[in-house]
Amino acid sequence: MTAHHNASQDFDAPAQSSGASIVSYSNQKNKQNSITSIESGLHTSDNQSFKSVVDEPVVVPHMGLLSSCNMIVGLIIGSGIFASPGPVTLRVQAVGSSLIVWAIGGLLSMIGALCYAELGTMITKSGGEYQYLKSAYGFCLGLTFSWSNLLLSNPIGTASIATVFAQYIMEMAYFDPEDPDGANAKMPSYGIKLVSIACIWTVVLFNAFGRKAGAMVANIFTAAKLLALAMIIIIGWIWLGKGHTANFQNGFNNSSTNALDYGTAMYMALFSYNGWNNLNYGISEVKNPQRNLPLAITISCLLVTTVYVLSNIAYFATLPISTVANSSTVAMQLGLVAWGKGGAYFFALMVVLSTFGAVNGNVWAASRLVMTAANEDSVYMPPFFGKLDEKRQTPIWALVLVGIIATIWCIPGDFTYLAKMYSFINWFFYGITVLGLIIMRFRKKTKHLHRPFKIWLPFAIFFCIIDIYLVIAPLIDAGSAGVYQYIICIVIGLLAIPIWYIRVKKPAIGRSLFGWIPGYQDALILETRRKKEEHKAAVASEEAEASYDLDEKTEL
Repeated sequence: MTAHHNASQDFDAPAQSSGASIVSYSNQKNKQNSITSIESGLHTSDNQSFKSVVDEPVVVPHMGLLSSCNMIVGLIIGSGIFASPGPVTLRVQAVGSSLIVWAIGGLLSMIGALCYAELGTMITKSGGEYQYLKSAYGFCLGLTFSWSNLLLSNPIGTASIATVFAQYIMEMAYFDPEDPDGANAKMPSYGIKLVSIACIWTVVLFNAFGRKAGAMVANIFTAAKLLALAMIIIIGWIWLGKGHTANFQNGFNNSSTNALDYGTAMYMALFSYNGWNNLNYGISEVKNPQRNLPLAITISCLLVTTVYVLSNIAYFATLPISTVANSSTVAMQLGLVAWGKGGAYFFALMVVLSTFGAVNGNVWAASRLVMTAANEDSVYMPPFFGKLDEKRQTPIWALVLVGIIATIWCIPGDFTYLAKMYSFINWFFYGITVLGLIIMRFRKKTKHLHRPFKIWLPFAIFFCIIDIYLVIAPLIDAGSAGVYQYIICIVIGLLAIPIWYIRVKKPAIGRSLFGWIPGYQDALILETRRKKEEHKAAVASEEAEASYDLDEKTEL
């Protein structure tokens, strides 16, 4: 799992010096690829001739089918497969049921990704859900998504991955071969929280003091997760070959009969599949997206589903069901059984490196989203956070803000708690986005738009129905004691609406309430809209003059 990531931007381009210690990022960024760009309306493959008020650089497509598949697979596979098998099995209570949950999670992700393929080939402007929600429902909901992404989805995802990092670090520190399940381990309750926070701020410092440091971390640590998964699968098949098949006999015995358990289990599995939508953020860089986007999505989702199911088979072939269900460090347990103490430490180290790299990717992406929000519309993000340090060419203040928000979400210190909230937020917006696709199929303004790729409509409807279940079931299952975590997410997300109202809809109210604050200024979107209106008026005036001249010539 990785959080939403606008991978198409080149953030290492040197900034233009202005003599100050900090320079604005807005003049060097490709706004066409932005998740929060609001400078054009519905941007489809049929209206490519629309001329923006602001000249924007043209992105040259350079990603073929193989590159697109590599990108999607790399963004999906993350920490989840090393931490989610336990919570999934604990809920469904059987091997067969657990494997089916993982397979259905992959299938559902593929259907959702194909829905996004239709949206991405119809609305070709990069930016993912922001562009689709804005086109289907208007700017307010698009803004709500970007707000929720910055304050909820991305930092919660970062905190959850950092928690997995901390769990494996703490298990290594307190590991006792005589107590492999850790039943008697006495780890301090605050230990995981402190290690998680330390991980986040180490990554922030890496990215703040060297613009290439983040990329180096990503390149080195991506190999760790792929190596770990390959070895887990190989070990599993070796153990199956030795006859360790007891867990698969009567694999559905003791399966949970509570439908709500499967909704929560699906959340934990889908946490590991998040990232299937990320190619849409950089669709303008994909060659022949009408062909390559749906193909890349199908191939990548099938490949990741296969890897995840095989990894779970390996866990069940090697470990008792109870160990898988109750372990938060299942890869470490597999290493212990297969290779002894050295194997336990080896797999723990591989997961630590993998999760550190994933945290790095999330923090990098979130800092760029902060800059985008600050530089392009500044509805809720002050322009101050859209600046680069002149010396290091890094967004130090954006990184600091990202670190602070992610640190706050580390306080719960529990992976399952964070993963459920993360999945709740993402699948809420996935459902609304696909519902927007259905709406645009029938709306008069959009139903005739060119759709190079169209998903079979019943699939989109099926996705929305399952999405409703996935959003509602965990709320009911949580009960009065656990529902508050979802209420917190809903309240924070809805705060975007009053912000939109006083900053965009009725800016005079915003000025009257906050005008006394030094440096307060209207949202940049208002200036953009003013320029667009002036541009339209100028074009209309030119057309009127041309028509008048033509009439005069006709009369003569």
